[in-house]
Amino acid sequence: MHNPTTPIRILIVDDHPVVRQGLRSLLSNHADLFIVGEADHARVVPDLVRHTMPDVVLLDIRLPGMNGIELAKLLHQEFPQIHLIVLTNYDDDVYLIGAMEAGAQAYLLKSVSDDTLVMTIHAVQRGERLISPEMLSRVLDQFAQLRQNQVQQEIGLTDLDIQILRRLADGVSNDEIGRELGWSTASIKRKVQHIFDQLGVTTRPQAAAEAVRRHLI
Repeated sequence: MHNPTTPIRILIVDDHPVVRQGLRSLLSNHADLFIVGEADHARVVPDLVRHTMPDVVLLDIRLPGMNGIELAKLLHQEFPQIHLIVLTNYDDDVYLIGAMEAGAQAYLLKSVSDDTLVMTIHAVQRGERLISPEMLSRVLDQFAQLRQNQVQQEIGLTDLDIQILRRLADGVSNDEIGRELGWSTASIKRKVQHIFDQLGVTTRPQAAAEAVRRHLI
């Protein structure tokens, strides 16, 4: 466990000299942070880690020799005690998931504020996992959608059923729903009854309440 009275040792890995210089300038202003080294090529990082033994490694995604996700996986396997932060320009969910699966504890965009970067370094040192604020809401929305799809499948409702369920919750009549979909009122009534049966309810208000409870609408 890191001694809170000892500065957090940081290794910067980025192939852009200006980025490294900016990070060094920023982090050097904090007495509780200490830069142990820099690297501009992925292949030299494992040896550099062995010699400097940082607490935290800041990694870019695009690096010569090996991309940052591959490097994160290699470092995590050989040095599991070291905390990895991906700091990149790539606002991409594929890279985000790949980095986290590779062992990174945080994924930040280079547009984050200085305070957020410093806060994240301290957070990962405590064992926390963080995502850049710009990406967090989108990721949470995706997880919510995945959960909704899972619940739909478990209950046995299709996307069309959910569409009709939303219209029911809005108080739209069977006749109007039928006109919107180009269906007969009788067909809509059968579909509504199917939705009720799947939800285990008998009325529109019950259906709406159950749909909200299960995060279907």
